[in-house]
Amino acid sequence: MHIHIRQGLVASDQVAATIFAVEMAELVEQTTGHAVSVWGSVYGMPLGTISWTSQVAGFVDAAAQSQKLAENPEWLTRVSKAGEQGLFIPGSWEDGLARVIHAAGDAGPMMYASTTMGTPAPGMAMQALEWGTQMADHVASATGNQVTLCTSNYGTATGSMIFFMGFDSAESVDATQETLMSDSTYMEAMGKTAELFLPDGQRTLTQRLN
Repeated sequence: MHIHIRQGLVASDQVAATIFAVEMAELVEQTTGHAVSVWGSVYGMPLGTISWTSQVAGFVDAAAQSQKLAENPEWLTRVSKAGEQGLFIPGSWEDGLARVIHAAGDAGPMMYASTTMGTPAPGMAMQALEWGTQMADHVASATGNQVTLCTSNYGTATGSMIFFMGFDSAESVDATQETLMSDSTYMEAMGKTAELFLPDGQRTLTQRLN
């Protein structure tokens, strides 16, 4: 299983771009049969970043979806209209494909999601992956949130490990932070990151828009 991610940066009209993003997600679901989630940036990335995520079996599945959309006149018309309206900054579009390595915890309603990314240090890929799997299990158990561990297939973050964690409310975001900061097992495990990962880590928070 993989997670396909597409994101772009809103040019000026946040409301119009958000409406477009949600309507396009609905059209993709109708055309391909795959559920699509729409996310807006909160912290850790440029404000106005909108992301679409969906689960795919692999690149063959993603390519088949793209072909179906390319053959849908309504899709092409909407994309063209968004370009004419200047809803998104040209050149800001980026696609990503992440392989799901491990998932821990039960999936539930997600109003917010955090993404934590890090690149294993040279020669430490297997150790980092083992650490990541154990950390996903521990965080899911300690917080009650679902944690998904992935590896990035393409882009500047190729080879990076990515943790996706969902929250059902803003209160859950704060509660999770407090729980982990007071968890000695978690803090001890985080102390190993300097050995396992390069100092290029990034954490973002996004809000569900659909």
